[in-house]
Amino acid sequence: MVLALNAWAWWAAGALLVTPLPAGPAAPVASTERWQPWTPTRVAELNAQGRSVMVDFTAAWCVTCQYNKKTALANSAVLADMDAKKVALLRADWTRRDPAVTAALRELGRSGVPLYAIYTPGRAPVLLSEILSVDELRRELAKL
Repeated sequence: MVLALNAWAWWAAGALLVTPLPAGPAAPVASTERWQPWTPTRVAELNAQGRSVMVDFTAAWCVTCQYNKKTALANSAVLADMDAKKVALLRADWTRRDPAVTAALRELGRSGVPLYAIYTPGRAPVLLSEILSVDELRRELAKL
């Protein structure tokens, strides 16, 4: 019984992660259009321009990462807050274990994904929880 329930739970959760989002004006904003590729120097360049940066350390095989992308990171209120604060959005793809991403994760005291970090000029990076919530993101963005 436990095995059957566990299998059903994984099946149900998987369906949520691979279901295409509806098109049209009522659809959530596609976060992938806003995100730029991360490079080791890009955060410093943007901070030097006075901009805060959010980095999504992610991988295609990371189920939690995909869940966060479809929920908190695609939330229209979160995206509006990011626009209002002019937060640059960078995505560090660790799908193939990029050594530069690995080094950045280590610098932040982590050994894997997901990791969400907000870099603000003159401050230490703020690390967010692995399972993001809209409230947590909006609270941190309000501090910028």
